[in-house]
Amino acid sequence: MDCDPQCNVTELFFASSKIVDDPDRELPGTSVYEALRLGFSGSVGKFDLAQVDLVQSEIYENLYLLKGDLELSRAETLFARAWNRAITEDIREKSIYSVLYRLLCSLGLEGSFDYILCDVAPSTGAITRMAVLACDGFFLPLVPDRFSYHAVSVLGKSLKDWIRKHEEISKTFEPFKLESFPGRPIFLGAVIQKFKVLRATPAKRSYSIWQERIEEIVDSSFLSEGWIPTSPKLDGKNSVVATIDDVGPLAPISLAFGRAIFDVEKENIAEISKGEADYADLVWQNWEDRMESYREEIKKIAEALP
Repeated sequence: MDCDPQCNVTELFFASSKIVDDPDRELPGTSVYEALRLGFSGSVGKFDLAQVDLVQSEIYENLYLLKGDLELSRAETLFARAWNRAITEDIREKSIYSVLYRLLCSLGLEGSFDYILCDVAPSTGAITRMAVLACDGFFLPLVPDRFSYHAVSVLGKSLKDWIRKHEEISKTFEPFKLESFPGRPIFLGAVIQKFKVLRATPAKRSYSIWQERIEEIVDSSFLSEGWIPTSPKLDGKNSVVATIDDVGPLAPISLAFGRAIFDVEKENIAEISKGEADYADLVWQNWEDRMESYREEIKKIAEALP
């Protein structure tokens, strides 16, 4: 579910079919905004999923997409207004406030999906706020630098405020016999992207310093104070569940073919290098090692899920 108006996940999903290479061709399927618009009208009931067309991946048969759309940015205003007015007696604003949660529930129950993954923008805007509150849990992707360090501190404070206010808003649903939602997402752990880790050598000191500082502030912001529910799978001391090494050219190749980094094939390398099979043979062993390392870290993320 691409909840980021920049639509990067949508671009990646359709890369395997090359549909995105044609700017005049409309992407298939229903967009998140189109699906939400069914609930923006004011109805507080369940979604009619007959009107929601999910797109199945050409590569991964159990993967489906509710695509992104630049129009989703229009929901920012609607969600921001509902955040301020849902605490009043305005039924329509209460409906808009809970619309994303109701869509997720309808997709999960009627679509029989094991997991619904929501990609959100790296911000504390209204769309991100509603997506985080509507979900059961969240991962925190970070890079070891000053900006992530300060962002964690801001996000920790914001989440506490969101949870507190959601509890107040939820209380106003009861007199109208309306169903709210839990609004207490579980912190599942941080995922840190390393930089320039070559041949098993340690990360540069400038990166490792920030990684250590980020781990400390994540633990103090998300594990220590108790306001934000945390996964029992976290050991209580370290909230980092995976560290992703720099995968070099594998990243743009995976983007070009719409494949997971650990599923890039030698033929993809040859194609991207203009058919130079010798080059593909030369780099393949090194890239296989990187792909396997990446796969192992992704497994850790999967194991961190409830």
